Formats: sequence, structure tokens, C-alpha cells
Amino acid sequence: MRNIRVAIWGFGAMGSGIARMILAKQGMEISGVIDTWPELLGKNIFDRLGLDSHGHPPVYITDKPDEVIRQDLCDLVVLATDSFTAKAFPKLKFCAERAVNVLTTAEEMAWPWAQEAELSAELDRLARKHKISILGTGVNPGFILDLLVVCLTGACETVDSIEASRINDLSPFGKAVMEEQGVGIDPEVFEALNRSGKLSGHVGFPESVGIIADALGWTIDKFEQTKEAIVSQVDRKAAHFDVEPGQVAGVRQQCFAYDKDGKQLIHLDHPQQVYPELEGTETGDYITIHTGSYDMNLRIKPETPGGVGTIAMIVNMIPAVLNAEPGLLNLLELPIPRAYCGDWRTQLVANREPRRLYKAGDLVTIEQVSLPAGQRAENVPEDTGQTPLLLWVKGELQNDAYTGDQVLVKTAIGRSVKGRLTNYPVNYQHTFGEDVPELAQVCQLVKSVC
Repeated sequence: MRNIRVAIWGFGAMGSGIARMILAKQGMEISGVIDTWPELLGKNIFDRLGLDSHGHPPVYITDKPDEVIRQDLCDLVVLATDSFTAKAFPKLKFCAERAVNVLTTAEEMAWPWAQEAELSAELDRLARKHKISILGTGVNPGFILDLLVVCLTGACETVDSIEASRINDLSPFGKAVMEEQGVGIDPEVFEALNRSGKLSGHVGFPESVGIIADALGWTIDKFEQTKEAIVSQVDRKAAHFDVEPGQVAGVRQQCFAYDKDGKQLIHLDHPQQVYPELEGTETGDYITIHTGSYDMNLRIKPETPGGVGTIAMIVNMIPAVLNAEPGLLNLLELPIPRAYCGDWRTQLVANREPRRLYKAGDLVTIEQVSLPAGQRAENVPEDTGQTPLLLWVKGELQNDAYTGDQVLVKTAIGRSVKGRLTNYPVNYQHTFGEDVPELAQVCQLVKSVC
């Protein structure tokens, strides 16, 4: 089983964090990295990340996507460059036309049908044509204010309406995010930028509403968003901005979704600012589901970490995307996200073994790693050297065990051997192949001339 090969397009805070998480997992590797920042070009990612490669081949950052994104070089591309579907579209198209699966951090791609129906249809067409899958996700949108809400409704008989809020700290984020939120400017400037549409703020409310509404079978007739400056009363010093009293420390955004009768179905609230605790505000994620007869409440304090959460959502969904049918995917049609702690290659359908119970005394096959990846002979091909050398042994199982367990078997000549219990058959599987009728005719022909 070779490793899952992942390429990364965009090596900023998100892309480099995703790379770091992938390199910490068993069964995955980074096959290439793309970025356009001059300071990164030609650099080995292990030097940039300050990590020991542990035998992983060096990966040099390039600005040439066609050198990295090829079906023979990678199984999936993580696109971590844009927030909006329209801006990400050319890169997504590039990947699809090279028959490579894609996971993207672009917020609008969590539910692209909300604002880019035509581009979504084209992405779905391209994905199906080239037999690959495309998914957008993150922590918000992609989890806290939508998928987690949907999961909670699974324990409800019915849902009357939903309220959810995410109160988070902006201070860990970089300069670009601060500028999108209007941090460090005067309230008058904030209002002018907001009126002109030049203040991005949080990207993702239409997408979160789309996920919830589709999951619950609701039709949204009216959608509204509001955006208000959070003005600081104290000095706040962040990595990229110093906020003085009277300046904007962040932004509070809300959205409201209504049905055709004017009933409010969804209310999402997302205030985010630099060091909110300096003015007594505690961070956290809060969900209330009104069922009509009772309320279901969830509280996470402090907030789910935004950066780490997005990185984890992307990496944890890699097997689901590789296992999925071709097309533009959404989170509602995939297995629930989860943090897998074993060998990630076993999560792929092609490699997965059903979990079976074997009894002591059963004749079974176990698997051993004779030579780990990176310890093969120096003269073997590079891709072979990155694959462990495996050994299979037949023997009598000494204790009851399940597929995948480490067990002890006794072989026919009395050796005791340890290894991973498999479902591999104990009998030989090779044959001389199917009967070939033409060979019978050839046989008769040969006989007639001899």
C-alpha cells in the first residue's frame, strides 16, 4: 500500500499548517507545494516548517502548478488560497482537468450553490467528466455554525427554529484577516468601507444557512445580514495591529433567514474581535435548537480554535473525498468528520478490511513489516523505497482476536510469530487463469503437423 499523496496549493498560515498535520500522520505524504511568494520559491518545506523529514523526500516549493498537479504525482490537492468561489474557480478547474481530487479552504465552497449556482454546476460537470471529487470545508463555515447544528438535530423529533453564535478572538490571525474585519480603523472609516462593500468581514453566512436549510428540508424565502463595528474602550495590542480606545477592535455580523410566511427559521451571530477578554467578553460557541416543546442547548467554552479547526477539518476529510463518487460534494453527503489516529491508508475503501472475529485455533494470515519505508535498499526505485516491505505468515491463532489486532500465531513448523491479523485467505489464490478456447484449437493444429 503506497502512501496517500497530497499536494498543497498555497503555503501561508493555512497551507503550512495543513502540511504540518499531514506529515504527522501515518500513511500520508506531501507530494508537492505551490506558492507565488518569492521568499518561498525553491525552499524545502521541511526547512520552512523546522521539521525533521524522517526519510520523506525533500519537497521544494514551486510557482508552476503543472509541475505538481498531475494524476501520476498526487491523489489530492489542498487549495488554500482564496475565500470566494469565483476566485478559486480557475484553480479548481485546473485541478479537475488534470483528474486530481480537490479539497479547498475557500469559505464559499462549503456550500457554493448559495451564491454561485452556475459555477457550481460547471465544477460538478468537470468533476464528473474527469472522475474526481471536489469539496470545500473549514471550521466556519463547514462545522461550528452549520454541520454541528445539523448533527444535533438528529436527536430532535422536529425543529421549530435555530439560533447559533460563535464569539471568537481575532488576535492569532494575520494582517490580511485583520484588514478584512476592519481592525484598527476609525468607526467612520469602517462605516464608509462597509457601505461601499469593501469590508469583507466574515465570509460564510449564506453557505451555513444553505447547509442547514438543505439538511432540514427548509425553503428560505428571505435572507438578511448585518455588520456592526465593535469599538474598543481600552488599548489592545495584537501581532499585526495596535488598537487604541475609540478604534475598531472587530466586527459583529448576524444573519437572519425566514420562510415564505415571514417566520424566522435561522439566526446566526458571529462577533469577533481582538482580545475580547480585555472588556469582559468570553469566547465560545453556542447552539440552541428550538423544537417547539423544549430547547436543546450546546455550549463550547472557550471557542473552538479557528485556525487549528480549519486545518483539522481539511485533513480529516481527505479519506472521505478520495472514497466519494465523482462530482462537486457537500458535507451532508459524506461521513461525519472525525480525527483518525491510525494508518490513513486503511481508511480508503480499496484498502479497507471488514472487522471480523477469529477464534483461538483458527488458521489465519498475519502481516508483518519486514522493512519500514525509508529503510529499503538504496538501489530500489524511489517509489518502492517509500513503501514498506511486507511479509505474510500463516499460522494457528493463539487467542480470540479481531481483524487488525496484533496477535500471536504458531506456524506449521512450531514457530511463534507476532503480527497484524488480516482477512487474507490462507489458501493459495493463484491459478493458471481462465480457459482460452483458442488454445485448444492451437493444440489440435500443433498435433496435426507433428
